[in-house]
Amino acid sequence: MENARPTPLVDDIEGTRQKLESWIATHRGHDVSIPELSIPDATGMSNVTLLFDINWKEGGQSRSEAVVARLQPSIERPVFPDYDLSLQYEVMDRIGRGSDIPVPQLRGLETDKSLLGVQFYLMKRTEGRIPTDMPPYNMDGWMMHETSLAERQSLWNAAVDTMARFHRLDYQELGFARLHEPGKTPLQQQLAYWQHYLDWAMEGAGHAIGQRALDWLQAHQPAQEPTVLCWGDSRLGNVIFNPALDAVAAVLDWEMAVLGNPVQDLAWFNYLDATFSEGLGMPRLEGLPTYEETVSRWEKTSGFSAKDYDYYLIFAGMRYGLILSRIMLATGQDSEVQRSFACQLLEKYLDRLT
Repeated sequence: MENARPTPLVDDIEGTRQKLESWIATHRGHDVSIPELSIPDATGMSNVTLLFDINWKEGGQSRSEAVVARLQPSIERPVFPDYDLSLQYEVMDRIGRGSDIPVPQLRGLETDKSLLGVQFYLMKRTEGRIPTDMPPYNMDGWMMHETSLAERQSLWNAAVDTMARFHRLDYQELGFARLHEPGKTPLQQQLAYWQHYLDWAMEGAGHAIGQRALDWLQAHQPAQEPTVLCWGDSRLGNVIFNPALDAVAAVLDWEMAVLGNPVQDLAWFNYLDATFSEGLGMPRLEGLPTYEETVSRWEKTSGFSAKDYDYYLIFAGMRYGLILSRIMLATGQDSEVQRSFACQLLEKYLDRLT
């Protein structure tokens, strides 16, 4: 994975620091300084993350703000065929202005690639705790070693409740009706995208379990679905929790935001947790509510029915399996492309329904 990092940023971290410093000063209308940039170890191929502090003088007083920059990746084999950072930014901006859903405070978007070679946006760093993906939170890390059973239950439920409240928002009032392609349902749009993704991601080699899942999904599409703006990447690792672990401080990573049935977010939330346990042959972290309890809580809070939940578990498994297979292919892990733990878990779920 290290070789897949966008090398221009790594090779010229000082040049990147100076360019960002100048860009921020121009947009703020006063001098600023950025002492240093850091790239978290967990930054990956779908976005690049930079962490830094902005320092400036105001009214004779020294000021400082911790900032996160998200940059479009620039690598030979990216995870997705295209990236729309402006849409991610717009989603957070509109949600932040028009609802009580906590999102990071935005600090600017640059779509002109001439400065850094890629698009980027800045947001104020939100204080709190984020469950770890590496290592998975059910195997190591602060959730496993520093939380009580009650705290685990509390943070899980806080995430589910926030997701459910988000699903009650009107995507048309938020200004995202344009994402609906005329003549197709949102699900048909997504299935067409993921079929294209399979062909692109596998570079023509095909994907047996992914194609089987897509064929099943095409043949069993639910009828008369509700449509909302879906988070897309709804999982614990994309939530910042407050220090007490009883509320969400910010919801992160909107790069997969899309119109669709809100049940797809619920299914993704549970399925991604299952990949850390059932998928890896490990027990779930004790204290987390069951998936059945999660579905019931979401239904009560969102007001939507989860009747199509099993369908969207397969949808989640297909998406995750293909994304992970793309990462495996892009990083030279050819033996895992077709038979990774994610693919095997998807196959298991499909076998239960067919």
